[in-house]
Amino acid sequence: MEFDEVVRGRRSIRTFSTAEVSDELVEALIDCALRAPSSMNGQPWRFIVVRSAETKGRLAETKDKYCPPGKREYPAGFLRGAPVVVITCIERAKAFDRGIESGVLATGHLLLAAASRGLTGVYMSAYKTGAPEVADEIRTILGVPAEIDPITIVPIGYPGDVAGPKTVMSAAEVVFHEAFGRK
Repeated sequence: MEFDEVVRGRRSIRTFSTAEVSDELVEALIDCALRAPSSMNGQPWRFIVVRSAETKGRLAETKDKYCPPGKREYPAGFLRGAPVVVITCIERAKAFDRGIESGVLATGHLLLAAASRGLTGVYMSAYKTGAPEVADEIRTILGVPAEIDPITIVPIGYPGDVAGPKTVMSAAEVVFHEAFGRK
C-alpha cells in the first residue's frame, strides 16, 4: 500500500473483529513507532502492551470516569473488545520538556503502521496538562513509575465494521501563505 493511501484510508473504527493480533505484528507496529521524531532524539518512549481483559476493562472505566461532558458520546467501553491495547509512555528525563509531543508522534507512527497492515487503531489521550487524574490512575493500574508519564492509549485490532467516508477540510480552507489569512 502506498503511503498516501495509508494516510487517506486510516480510520478510527471502534468495533473490532475477533481475529487475534500476533505478538510479531505488534512488535512490527512498535518498531515503526520507535522511528518517530523526538526532541533532541531523546527517544523517551516506553510502550506497554495490554491483552488482559481485566486490565482493558480497568482502563475503559478510568477513561469513562474522567471523561469530560462534551465527549461522553464516545464512551471507552470499546477498549474491552480490542485484541490488544498499546499505551505509549514517556520518560520525562529523556523528553527535554517535549514529552507530550514525542508521545503523540510515536502514536501517530503506530497508527499509520497499523493501517498499512489492515488494522485499525483509535487514538485516546491518557495525559492532560493540569489534570493528572487519568494518567495517575493509569500509572497505578499498569505499575508505571512516577518519572514516566502515560501519554496515549491505542486499542488495536482488525476492523469489525466498515467506516464511512471521512470528511476532510480542503487545503484552500486552512492553508495561508506568508501570513495568517493570506491566500
